[in-house]
Amino acid sequence: MNLRKTCLTLSLIFSSVCAAFSEVISESVMEELLASPNRCLQNTFMNSDEVRLSLTPDTELASMAVRGWTLDAKPRFTTEKLFYLKKATMVANSDAPEKCDTSINGVSKVVRSISKMKGVQYYSNGDKKWETLYHKSNLIDSLKDKNAIPDDLEGSADGKSFYCIQEDNSFGTCVYKLDYSQRDKEIPNEVSVCFTNAESLKYGPITAVKPGNMKINLVVTEQDTFYLVYMLVQVKYPSVPFLESRLNRSFNARVDAIYKWFSMSF
Repeated sequence: MNLRKTCLTLSLIFSSVCAAFSEVISESVMEELLASPNRCLQNTFMNSDEVRLSLTPDTELASMAVRGWTLDAKPRFTTEKLFYLKKATMVANSDAPEKCDTSINGVSKVVRSISKMKGVQYYSNGDKKWETLYHKSNLIDSLKDKNAIPDDLEGSADGKSFYCIQEDNSFGTCVYKLDYSQRDKEIPNEVSVCFTNAESLKYGPITAVKPGNMKINLVVTEQDTFYLVYMLVQVKYPSVPFLESRLNRSFNARVDAIYKWFSMSF
């Protein structure tokens, strides 16, 4: 009898999780996500591949991210990745668990904490070791002057735009435009940011990515006791055979590094 009750309880718990997921992602994606070892799923498309995104949450801000690529030429590299992140994990990762704010407003502050991206680590598949991705990271007052300014953490992120500068381990000095959106008065609550390169990205002497040709989207959607974290990266770059594989590895590394920054910053 106790075993039957236990099985029933577990079934009810799983059903409730399914119900929460089913509002924004399909049941099949939910099942695959929960069964995956690291609670994440990824699809990558390159060059002439037909881009068929299947992990995008059915929410306003995730749909906005998908529509964000407006160039006539399609990206040569597209990757989407969906993460399942428990609020309890966010608290466990915090240096001050008793003060950890896992609400959507707490998330909003974290995704605007650009200075905390300094020092984030990534695994270099080329060099087979962990390295620092961003040696410098902060907001700047303008594209012209590039004076450092503090992170803007006040109020809602919705509609805010900034520029930031980062010293990137692969691309050197990078400047991005950041566009934020936030929905906190409806279900589901969510926050998003889109990083668009405002200046060229250099790989040594080569211009790897022209201005406006890379978009990194981060969309965080609240689902009761956990968050769905959706990332969409789209990049157009020259067809240079020896460079392409290096760039693709570099872009994939950034997805994991940015997720690490987000999940560890509470």
